[in-house]
Amino acid sequence: ELMYNPLPEGDTDGDDFEFLELKNLAAVERDLGGVRFTNGISFTFPNGTRLAPGQFAVLVSDRDAFTSRYPQVPVAGVYSGNLANGGERLTLVHAAGAVIADFSYDDAPPWPASADGGGFSLVPVNPNLTGDPANAAHWRASSTGGGSPGADDPVSNLPRIVVN
Repeated sequence: ELMYNPLPEGDTDGDDFEFLELKNLAAVERDLGGVRFTNGISFTFPNGTRLAPGQFAVLVSDRDAFTSRYPQVPVAGVYSGNLANGGERLTLVHAAGAVIADFSYDDAPPWPASADGGGFSLVPVNPNLTGDPANAAHWRASSTGGGSPGADDPVSNLPRIVVN
């Protein structure tokens, strides 16, 4: 899940509420120590970081702002930089350097417009993201404003509308 252009709140800039969520889709615990982002944001998981099957790791741009909006969501780490509001390339690599995920998101159609400053996040259409993550058809806006950090987003019963 990507909350790349959240709504501001009071005097707090929307960028302070950004988050990125990773989910362990494997049936075994994963060692994330040394796993890092090399494009987009800057973050390296510390040695000893483990993620159980089906569990989430939520990374944020500003811990205080994030926890004020989402007090029940554990924060796995704070990244440097910001998720680009106009879209960008994100690359996640293993400690040994192998690419885990490398894709770009965008704020232009066919990407969901409500995720671009409308208060919604980008979530996979399938919670166990299958297919090419760079394909906009594999993403939708979250079913509720603010997204669903730390959990699978509830399935939306609204059909996807594409204007062409």
